[in-house]
Amino acid sequence: MTLIDGQLIREHVKQECQKYKSIFQASQKEVAIIRFEASENASNGLRARYEAARISAEQKVATFNAIGIIPNYIVLSPNIAVEQFDNIIQSINENSKVTAAIVQYPIPAKFTSSIVLLEPQKDIDIIRRQSNNFFESCATAEGIARIVESYAQRDSNVAVVGGGGFVGNGVIKYLEASRISCFCLEDGDDLSRTQAADIVVSVTGRQGIFTPYVLPSHRLIVDGGFTPTASGAAGDVDRSAYRIPQNITPVPGGVGPIEMAILAERLVKMDLGVELGRWNYQQLQQEQMQRATIIAPVARVFFAQQATANPQSIRTERENLFVLEGSNYQIRFNSTTQSLTVARTNEKLTLIRLSLASNQIETARGITNEDVTRWQQIQAAIDSTTTQSNDRGMEL
Repeated sequence: MTLIDGQLIREHVKQECQKYKSIFQASQKEVAIIRFEASENASNGLRARYEAARISAEQKVATFNAIGIIPNYIVLSPNIAVEQFDNIIQSINENSKVTAAIVQYPIPAKFTSSIVLLEPQKDIDIIRRQSNNFFESCATAEGIARIVESYAQRDSNVAVVGGGGFVGNGVIKYLEASRISCFCLEDGDDLSRTQAADIVVSVTGRQGIFTPYVLPSHRLIVDGGFTPTASGAAGDVDRSAYRIPQNITPVPGGVGPIEMAILAERLVKMDLGVELGRWNYQQLQQEQMQRATIIAPVARVFFAQQATANPQSIRTERENLFVLEGSNYQIRFNSTTQSLTVARTNEKLTLIRLSLASNQIETARGITNEDVTRWQQIQAAIDSTTTQSNDRGMEL
């Protein structure tokens, strides 16, 4: 079983967007992101959906900030008048600085008819549920379909569970346009029918409906569910079934970051008329692993050298966590898991995770050619013994 890392795709697209960041910053363009709070009498199930909307909205804010677009994040009470909401939509339509708008679902029923007031050319996520000149389906549907494309073979057959819903229907339309065979199942159908498929997409939002008793060993499972729980986010696939498929998008960390990547791509297309190159997950994964294979052994040797020759340069963050930090990178050693991670200094994203026990690279994402060049320079410094100076920490 291999977990598909949605952050790998998101980081790739963010890097592709960096060449346009200065243009966006100079233009001072905005994206409006609107979500509603849950009403006081909302059921627990509905509250979970509103919480998922909050998490998704905040991820969108971070994504647009990263590429130089100003996010205008608007949180509304479910008790505002319909006329107030209509006025907000109208102001978005009339504001030339607002290049796109998103309204997070779910929304209170009384506002449903107001969504169609949004100018179609600003509907980046097809919230109006009608295609525009740019896109046919929502970003989540496109992201799911493109992951399927990365794994589909000529004779593939895709089961889309929840295919009658907004996201599921978008997935089916995209796959059919790509000439990938698929069939639709709904919540309540006999899920054993997925055995006729080699790829399964589930977008029901029903926590844990796929168990080991349902899933055979499919080539790919794309879990589009996201339900916040007290113990963390859960998807349509029960954790006990993760070991069965050959490849699976985990929850969290799978479809969510891919959706963010698609929205960033769409913004570049809508505002600048530039269509970014199409990615293939398996190709990106191979590229990142090649880069990580160059960096990981250097990081391992460098950390070991510093631990021996300059132990004061390594700080103890927790009882089992030791950190070596330089101006560009941070190396963390976890003595409990026997793993080494590499990240850029002051960034949360883990670029590389190396299992020291197996000497296997478990994570590789967001690594640029510039990173490879810097680590080759560190390797050269190690080889020439320059790391014996008192400046060792700065070598990173």
